[in-house]
Amino acid sequence: MSKILLVGIDAHSKNNTACFIDQEGNIVVKSFSFPNNLSGATELEQKIVKVMPKGGFTSLKVATESASLYDMHLLDFLVASENLVPFSPEIYQLNPKITSGFKKVYADKDKTDDIDAFIIADRLRFGRLPAPYAQHQEYLPLRRLTRYRFHLVESIAREKNYFLIHLFLKYSSFSSLKPFCDTFGSTSQALILEDFSLDELVDMPLSKLVDFVSYHGKGRFEDPQKVAKVLKQVAKESYRIRPALANSVKLILAMTLQNIRALSLALSKINQAIAKEFKAFPNTLESVKGLGPVYSAGIFAEIGNIHNFTSQAALAKFAGLTWRKSQSGNFRAEITRMTKTGNKYLRYYLIEAANSLRVHNEEYKAYYQSKYQEVTKYQHKRALALTARKLVRLIFSLLKNNQLYQERI
Repeated sequence: MSKILLVGIDAHSKNNTACFIDQEGNIVVKSFSFPNNLSGATELEQKIVKVMPKGGFTSLKVATESASLYDMHLLDFLVASENLVPFSPEIYQLNPKITSGFKKVYADKDKTDDIDAFIIADRLRFGRLPAPYAQHQEYLPLRRLTRYRFHLVESIAREKNYFLIHLFLKYSSFSSLKPFCDTFGSTSQALILEDFSLDELVDMPLSKLVDFVSYHGKGRFEDPQKVAKVLKQVAKESYRIRPALANSVKLILAMTLQNIRALSLALSKINQAIAKEFKAFPNTLESVKGLGPVYSAGIFAEIGNIHNFTSQAALAKFAGLTWRKSQSGNFRAEITRMTKTGNKYLRYYLIEAANSLRVHNEEYKAYYQSKYQEVTKYQHKRALALTARKLVRLIFSLLKNNQLYQERI
């Protein structure tokens, strides 16, 4: 009968903490700390090799909690370790939500690194574990690029929200009256960064304001006079800002716009790098009209080997695109929330891809519209999430069977 050694590791930037337990939950080696570097990993390896025969263990399971990138080097080291091969090691990277939920069972325990390492090891005893960790070296460069792109998109959204908050201080009616379809367009930016006070805009001749709009819009506005009239209305209806505050707000708006431009430029470059890197991976995802190389790469990099998933439902669960049922007796909830417990990067790229397909792909456009019309609340979010779920079935089939997409109208 096999006897398994369970090792839980709480990873941090400088030091890791490990705890060894057996299948009954008894502590074999008390929690200890070791450096998060090559020497520390070697120390852990030697301790495992020493404990295995001494305790009569025949196999090994090791798990870390997925914490940023701090556990990646250690996991790769353990997977590649030749000294651990005789013990048939199974290496896992656990989602923090899994360990966090499991820890609630131990209501009386403190929050320390030693206890966290024990909780991770104890979680291994109960089974129902994710797929073992594997070195996806071929996907790693692409995955780092697509995840960095995710970071850039989040940063741009955060900067734009910050900009809009301060724009309210300068022109409080700007967002409600919407003189421009794009607040971050060149003409809109030129107006916001000008030294015009609200009273100056109100008193400015309409013809001069029309010339300003036409010049900065490079003649692209169909009716610049209409835009100028809305701008005058914005000036009339907006609160008057205190002069002492006006200069501070102007500087913040200017600096925030600089950040947005720099981040947008970085996003453009990273999109090019992703498309270039993705050419090295033969795939059938780009055959889907509207998917494109960037979204395809984001999905492909996070999935890795499609044969790790037994079904499209397993892939959807991995992405967190599932919904929990809520039912008791004769009651059945009509509104259920998405679980969002899976891979947030894969979920992001699937939803963004679905948003693109609803515009450029007739099959998915029709599906989105049908789901949109089914309810009166959360129409867009619900329809988009269900479209992404439909996309999961398509992606699983294309990658599993290595076939090209054929659009159905």
